[in-house]
Amino acid sequence: MSSKLDKQTHDLEQSPATLRAMALALLLGAVGGYLFLLLSFPLPWMLGAMFTNTLASLCGLRVAVSRTVRLVMIAVIGVLLGSAFSPAIAQQITDWITSLLLLSVFLVALGFAATYFFNRVAGYDPATAYFSSMPAGLTEMTIIGTEFGGNERTIAFSHTVRVLLVAFLVPLTMTLLLGYQRPESLGSPGTTIDPTDAAVLIICGVLGVWGAVRLKLPAAALVGPLALSGLTHLAGVTSSYPPLVLVSAAQVVLGSAVGSRFAGVELKPIASVAAAAAVSTIIMLGLAGIFAYLTAVWTGLPLTALFLSFSPGGVTEMSLIALALNQDIAFVTTHHIARICVIVVIAPTVFSFLKRFSGRTAS
Repeated sequence: MSSKLDKQTHDLEQSPATLRAMALALLLGAVGGYLFLLLSFPLPWMLGAMFTNTLASLCGLRVAVSRTVRLVMIAVIGVLLGSAFSPAIAQQITDWITSLLLLSVFLVALGFAATYFFNRVAGYDPATAYFSSMPAGLTEMTIIGTEFGGNERTIAFSHTVRVLLVAFLVPLTMTLLLGYQRPESLGSPGTTIDPTDAAVLIICGVLGVWGAVRLKLPAAALVGPLALSGLTHLAGVTSSYPPLVLVSAAQVVLGSAVGSRFAGVELKPIASVAAAAAVSTIIMLGLAGIFAYLTAVWTGLPLTALFLSFSPGGVTEMSLIALALNQDIAFVTTHHIARICVIVVIAPTVFSFLKRFSGRTAS
């Protein structure tokens, strides 16, 4: 990548958020979410916030969301998603083994196709191509890819474009193809819940984040609260979920955070990176559709839920999309968490092996 790209493209994950920049981002996010709600878009608060903040960022406005606020709201979403793991779900989990195994095969095919595209077509160096193609967390892939010699900013920007495009394309396309009926609620309809249930959910969020961070789990702010919330709901300790107003606020924050990652980025110097990321995302979605169809034929599982499970979006965004499209949230969330864990754990080892193997072949 050119030095101009390195100069123009800031660190998409670590850019500071001033109070003024965050206030503007959240205001724009709320306005965008409300407009999308009026237009009956699926997942309006998140997609509307993404849209307005992406547009503002590309127009040169300074918008940002602090990492702390984002992580708190991700924990709220984790608790919400965990509420989908009701006692009745426990009997179905064994039916997911085949699709989870096929997900691993899909990841191999996806990694090969996307890496080939980034390396041979886009001209990225091997490390940048490989870690730009791995659909896991932006932070994890950027850090690991940089350690292996990849271009930090290119990897981060590629994943940002992927998450943004998938979050927009998947729900809108599926809405056009399948129709859309807004679910009754994405949270508890009231603004308050029973104090005991509220305490349980808060404990799930706080202890979940703390435990996941201590265990160094990927996507800790989501996975920890989701796991504890899922266990408490599976055990029948509570059947409650966070208030709707809090869930909607969390979506505004998450959508604003994704859209504001483009703040300070000029289109001209990063146009080629954005184009390559967009093409690779389309390739990934095409492969996801093929594998989802084959898996549906083989297992009899619902095609729509499988496509959402295989789509290379962020785990939080894809789980919320499943919720908005009235799909099996527990099924989709489990597959995306499995995807991230597999990639974060195995991808560095595979790259090291391929690097040594190619070196031996060259000699």
